[in-house]
Amino acid sequence: MYAKCLKGVGYGAMVLLAAGIITLIDTSSACAAGSAPMIGKWIAPIIYIGAFALLANGFMHLDPERKKADERVVGIITATAGVMWWPFLITMNAVHGLGHLTYFITGLAGMYAFAFTALGIIEIFQLPKKSLGGVFILIGWLTLAYSIFLISATNPTGHGTWVYHFTITFVWFVAMNFAGLFMLGKMKERVAGWIVTFAALYTFAIPAVLWSMPPGLRGPF
Repeated sequence: MYAKCLKGVGYGAMVLLAAGIITLIDTSSACAAGSAPMIGKWIAPIIYIGAFALLANGFMHLDPERKKADERVVGIITATAGVMWWPFLITMNAVHGLGHLTYFITGLAGMYAFAFTALGIIEIFQLPKKSLGGVFILIGWLTLAYSIFLISATNPTGHGTWVYHFTITFVWFVAMNFAGLFMLGKMKERVAGWIVTFAALYTFAIPAVLWSMPPGLRGPF
C-alpha cells in the first residue's frame, strides 16, 4: 500500500512537469511582452516538486526496515524532481526571472537540483551513499551562508525582513547536515526521516502554497 502511494506521488510529479512547462511558457511570454513576471510563477512549481521529493524520502526513512517503502521508487521520484528543476533554473537565468535576486536564488536552488538528481540516481541503482554524505553536509553549510544573508538583509519587495525566509534556509542547513550524517552512518535513520519530513512540509509545501496565492495573500512572501 505504501509503495503504491509513493508511485502515486511519482505520477503526481509528472503532472507537475506538464504544469511546469505551461508555467515556463506563460512566464517567458510575459517577459517577452515587457511585463515583469510574478516571483510566485517561477518559484511555486519547483517548490512543489521539491516537496514531493523530500516527502518521499522522509517517509522512506521513517520505515528503516523498508516493509512499506521501495527505495528505487523513491529514487525515481527524487531524480525526476532534480531533473525537472533544471529547465526552470536555466530559463529563469536566461530571462532574469527574479530580477536582481535571480543569480542569488538560482545558485542556491542549483545546489539542491544537483543533490536531488544525484541522490535519486544513487537510490535507483542502490549505490553506497557515503561519498554523497559529505556533499550534502557541504551544501548544508553553504545554505547557512545564505541564511545569514537573509537574516541580516532588508527585503526589497516591501514585505519587511526576510526572517521567515531565514528560517527556511536554516531548516535546510539542519536537514542537509542530518541527511549527510545519516549517509555517513553517524545518524539514526528515523531521526533523519523526521527531520526530512518536517523540512518537506515547512520549507517546501507551505511556501509553495503561499507563493501560489495572489499578491497580497502571500504572507511573508
